[in-house]
Amino acid sequence: MTEASSSPLPPIYEESSQYRHWRFSPSQIWDTRKSNHEAAVERVRRNFQEDQRESQEATTNDLKYLSVDDELVLCRFFESQLQGICSHFKFPDVVMATAVIYMKRFYLHNTVMDYHPKDVLLTCLFLATKSEGERISIEQFVLDLQLPDSDVVLGLEFIVSQGLKFEYLIHHPYRPAYGFFLDMQTISGMDIQPLKETYTKVQRIIKSMLLTDVCLIYQPSQLALAAFVIAGKETSFDAKVISYIETRFGSEQKDQLLQMFDKIADILEHVTVSKDEARVIDRQLRMCMNPANNPDSAL
Repeated sequence: MTEASSSPLPPIYEESSQYRHWRFSPSQIWDTRKSNHEAAVERVRRNFQEDQRESQEATTNDLKYLSVDDELVLCRFFESQLQGICSHFKFPDVVMATAVIYMKRFYLHNTVMDYHPKDVLLTCLFLATKSEGERISIEQFVLDLQLPDSDVVLGLEFIVSQGLKFEYLIHHPYRPAYGFFLDMQTISGMDIQPLKETYTKVQRIIKSMLLTDVCLIYQPSQLALAAFVIAGKETSFDAKVISYIETRFGSEQKDQLLQMFDKIADILEHVTVSKDEARVIDRQLRMCMNPANNPDSAL
């Protein structure tokens, strides 16, 4: 056996497009959003000027454009709406998670001033049903969600796919969380009933995580284990979870992980989505939507 063939294979996750292309530091996320937002505002401003020249209206330069924070609030609101739709229509959690992460990836490099989230979320959900093997025809999808026609979904399918770099496979925390849940049951002295109660809360916490940037920063297995620690504090089971982490990963790595989990818990403290705030931003958005994407504009 050659030296190359005897070297250990990397973990499956590290071979994924998510690991290679969709992991960022918080500063990288902010810089990416800021630069894309500035370019979008300039592009939309030019298009408004061109649109007004075409329609022979007086040029106005006093439009108030959305800020980066405004866009984040609006996206988070519609991501939560997407979660509600998935719950109502009983789509599996993995479909919901994939659809939400699709939205998050798309708006990392695009702006709501070009593509409204209420339209993008439908396309993301339909793409997620296909990538997660939840077989449903476009006709049935339109019927179930009571949409006017399939163009609402399919019209953005290629644009959203471009925004995803045509990389559809999503690794999210639900699967590793279930793996940890099964593995914890093999530990001697583990109390099964409080473990089950904790796991139920873990799924709720992961749902909240999906509304933040943590899925663009941390690995799914890290988020899953963080969810167990956070949920364990609610069920007084955290000591058992921490003991499990030490057993599986050693005391030194346990300390590093717990520091990471504290940062994740801090981020989750600010996950609340205000419907009233989103409504105000959405009204403002109607005034600064890119006229190039409006079929009724002169442009």
